Amino acid sequence: MKQSGLTGVFTAALLFSPCNNASDDFPVEFSGFARVVAGYLDTDQAYFEGYENKVSFSEKSLLGLQADYALTGTVSVSGQVLLHSDESRGSGLEWLYLSYEPNANWQFKAGRLRTPYLQYSDVFDVGYAYPWISPPRQLYGSYLFFPRYEGGNARYQFNIDDVYFGLEGYYGSFSDDIEASGESFHLEVKEMYGGIAEISYRGWQLRGATFISADVEADIDGLGELTGGLKAAGFDDLADYFSLTGRVDAYLVGISYDSLDWFMSAEYVDVESTINILAGIENYYVTLGRYFGDYQLLVTYAKSNQILGELNNTIPVGLDPQLDMLYYGVEQLQARFPTDVLDSVTLAGRWDFRPGMALKAEVTFLDGEPGKTSLFKLKAGSENFDRQAVLYQFGLEWVF
Repeated sequence: MKQSGLTGVFTAALLFSPCNNASDDFPVEFSGFARVVAGYLDTDQAYFEGYENKVSFSEKSLLGLQADYALTGTVSVSGQVLLHSDESRGSGLEWLYLSYEPNANWQFKAGRLRTPYLQYSDVFDVGYAYPWISPPRQLYGSYLFFPRYEGGNARYQFNIDDVYFGLEGYYGSFSDDIEASGESFHLEVKEMYGGIAEISYRGWQLRGATFISADVEADIDGLGELTGGLKAAGFDDLADYFSLTGRVDAYLVGISYDSLDWFMSAEYVDVESTINILAGIENYYVTLGRYFGDYQLLVTYAKSNQILGELNNTIPVGLDPQLDMLYYGVEQLQARFPTDVLDSVTLAGRWDFRPGMALKAEVTFLDGEPGKTSLFKLKAGSENFDRQAVLYQFGLEWVF
């Protein structure tokens, strides 16, 4: 099934390529991007980002097609369709929004939009736009990084001499199934809002962002039955521990620099939440790279740290078979909750061998913590896996 999806992606790419034109008589501009990525994980005990110990082209390969239609000189409609070979991500309409730009300083958008708070959020699927094959998973693979939302945003940008400022506010909601750390969630984020502030000066950019939602609900298969049983048996504290309803506040800062000889970027996120599974998250990465003509070499260190509140399983064992079932149900659910403690070092190289096309190679050394999920999905019988592995990836990136 994965193979057929991949075939469809690149058949569509070939069909679309000759249409990459616009004219004054036909105010529609078409553009697109595609990537073919092969990956291999050097352990037979776990999956990481869908990869295992055999070569796979189906986890990151995709095709995106975008159309922008100018209704007037200031109003336009944009839509993007994403065809993805990864079964954990649905293909289909990714963006569809109305844009209004009354002047060069202001821009307003409404519709289905890209969630904006990370530095590479807008181009997450366009691998050609960033140096890695996969941006650091500690931030971009998190269950808090969902790709889109329904709502609106307003952006204001201006400059004072060589200093450029950008201010953006957004408001909306998100509802969909997501998969992260080997677990599938249905996530409802109601009334989410936040802002982004950017300052740029001669290759430097400083960025701050917030994400706020007082009404987040998530669901995992089997969770409702267990918490219902806990409450019926009088273990309300344990049921509350597993509650996936509450408030989430996330704060992000980022910095980047590009001298055209050297480049660096770093992002840090701190998450505070009344939902136990989302509380106590501090993730960051630092990248340093060097240009050599059409080539780039870079190294990235990334870290995720999550401290869950202490669980005291107070259900007595051996007194009643139903209590025993509740006890072991609590233990099993606790083990399923993601605890993404992971350090990683990535070495990567890129070659821009022709305009709009690049080849990349990447090796990532993963060092998780035994007993934690560490963004791995364990295979059956691999509970003693030490959470250490090496991920190899090779990619072809293309924009057209």
